[in-house]
Amino acid sequence: MKPTYIVKRVTAPEWEKIEVVTLTHQPWLTPNAVEASAQLCHDGEKLYVRMTAKEEKIRKELAGVLEQVCNDSCLEFFFAPCAEDACYFNFEVNPLGTLYLGFGAARNTRVRQIVKDAQALFAFKPFETADGWGIEYEIPASYIQLYRPAFKLEGEAACNFYKCGDKTEIPHYLAWSDLTSEKPDYHRRWDFGTLVFE
Repeated sequence: MKPTYIVKRVTAPEWEKIEVVTLTHQPWLTPNAVEASAQLCHDGEKLYVRMTAKEEKIRKELAGVLEQVCNDSCLEFFFAPCAEDACYFNFEVNPLGTLYLGFGAARNTRVRQIVKDAQALFAFKPFETADGWGIEYEIPASYIQLYRPAFKLEGEAACNFYKCGDKTEIPHYLAWSDLTSEKPDYHRRWDFGTLVFE
């Protein structure tokens, strides 16, 4: 059974009051000490994302447009705004706040997105913790509506949260909703869990 996350409606994010989910699934490689968690909330106009990683050997090298940030220490939010739609966004962010973003229904038909000013639009806030790092950002509903005009922060949607680091000292793959592929592949829309917006 796929997991469900209730996305609390707030006036502003108070993360200490928002449910935390852990990325407990570690497919494909031997489990290691890397850990990750995620939180979501919304205010009716923006979806707020916060993800954290417990990671000793952090790799943060990539800062260019469309860099493959999955090679760095990376936290990822794959978001399907319509529960019955195969299309989804993949927000992949490293500790520098470098974004890799795509939209589409399958790996071979996805369109990479170049946002003119990603920092102004998504307000990335990387942060350090005592044992790792994290990222906070916001996704305006108006941005999602460029692709799905009827979208609102209500009803159901789907997502998965991921942690990876393909070229880190300790390569790893973590996920919130369990994955069904035999080899590394986060781009499996129907493995996503369910989001329910308050």
